[in-house]
Amino acid sequence: MYLDYFGFDESPFSITPDPKFVFLSKKHEESLAHLVYGITRGGGAGFVQLTGEVGTGKTTISRLLLEQIPDKTNIALILNPTVTPLELVQNICKELKVSMRGIKTKLNALVDKLNNYLLRSWSDGENTVVIIDEAQNLPRDTLEQLRLLTNLETDKHKLLQIILIGQPELRSTMRRNDLRQLAQRVTARYHLMPLSSDETYDYIQYRIKMAGGQSNYLSPSTSKKAYQLTQGVPRLINILIDRAFLAAYSDDSKHVAKKHLTIAANEVLPEKRGAQIPLTNYLSTKSAWPLYAAILIIGALLYQVYQLENTNKTEMGTGELQSEIKTTSKNPTFIAAKSSISWQYYFNLWDTQTDKNWHKNQCPNSVDTGMACMQHQGNLAQIELRNHPVILQLNNQNLVLLKSIEGNKLVLLNNQNEFTQVTKSWLDQQWLGTYYILWPMPAELLEQPSTAQLNAWALEMANTIAQGEVPKSQLELWVKDFQSNNHLQADGIIGSETQMVLSLMAYNGPTLK
Repeated sequence: MYLDYFGFDESPFSITPDPKFVFLSKKHEESLAHLVYGITRGGGAGFVQLTGEVGTGKTTISRLLLEQIPDKTNIALILNPTVTPLELVQNICKELKVSMRGIKTKLNALVDKLNNYLLRSWSDGENTVVIIDEAQNLPRDTLEQLRLLTNLETDKHKLLQIILIGQPELRSTMRRNDLRQLAQRVTARYHLMPLSSDETYDYIQYRIKMAGGQSNYLSPSTSKKAYQLTQGVPRLINILIDRAFLAAYSDDSKHVAKKHLTIAANEVLPEKRGAQIPLTNYLSTKSAWPLYAAILIIGALLYQVYQLENTNKTEMGTGELQSEIKTTSKNPTFIAAKSSISWQYYFNLWDTQTDKNWHKNQCPNSVDTGMACMQHQGNLAQIELRNHPVILQLNNQNLVLLKSIEGNKLVLLNNQNEFTQVTKSWLDQQWLGTYYILWPMPAELLEQPSTAQLNAWALEMANTIAQGEVPKSQLELWVKDFQSNNHLQADGIIGSETQMVLSLMAYNGPTLK
């Protein structure tokens, strides 16, 4: 609408990633160099991690990377990471044109086929790279499968390079204790920061120039105000300046002024940014004093309400679900939550998402959840020894989540989806010892793993728990000592019980105490 008025050949601030308008700040050049180096043989194999806030240019960098791929590089680009381990390997094989005929639903067979492909490619002097965009959405078990794919190797070289591109949440995910083995394989990390104030000015001028406009449309001080409103995020800069040009056009002005930025910010930026200018101007006047007083009074009242309502509030693990722990001086008349809700909360404690509603008095399908499960018969002392939440099966066959233990009090999930404290003596009358316990396991170990796979996994768990190198030749002896120290039968066999304790100790998930 304003293009002809300002003499633009095309829209200068479109949010589509047009290569013509790519502006590489020093930060972008450095991040691109990290990625290009990472996909060469000189960069080694493993993971390269690129993170940045929404709109900082991660997708632009990934597209530039695809344009600068070195010769003899095979690329598998994964744009939808919210997949199961099986779907991930299927997508990689599809991108690399690896035949899946007859084995599409068999994870181990697909991995073997992929390994053969990688060996042939490496012998032909080719690199193979998997690029995953929006990697912060990768489920935990899929991340674990990615790590296992980097185990594909020759005697001297890893065969696969994986590039993870995601929002800052990816950095938090990679810092989780249960993913530290994966984090240790990240050979290069780069966090893409927003533009500085000077870079914002250069960015705006560059796009105006590339669209055929004049450099005097925005002054340095106006660009500085644009930086303050957008904090240097390129996508927000595009949205703001595009609308500011429209405001200037409507104002019959040949220059974009600060007032046009104010109008644009109120229309298109998030409220916390768009409302800053007029609110600040108003609060600087004496007429705002009654408003100050009202805000203070309302704030004080709200704070009192907040304190009253949140006295016993507690967060549920790392998930988004929250509830209250209600404390009473005597045991309440306790009714357990629905079985499906108890399982849902339990999965949430382990940051595990499943699209299936499980409600049965038996272990869920491990393939659906990515978690191993065991039905056990024992007592509260054994549960306290393992120190992880469990699902209890009460005498009336109801299932209830035991989330935590606080002294003589047990925190259970009731039928109001609230966490309620009961005493241990109350539980003794309501529970005969049946419980279910979950623990994380790699996907390929959930379906009849081979002895070699199980031993390889156990060795990794041993190295994590021992915080050092356990020689492969000493694994059986180490396992026997581990079993003895953890009240298991010390036979050196890596059975389900031993797998459970190894995993719970290595992954360091939610605890009872």
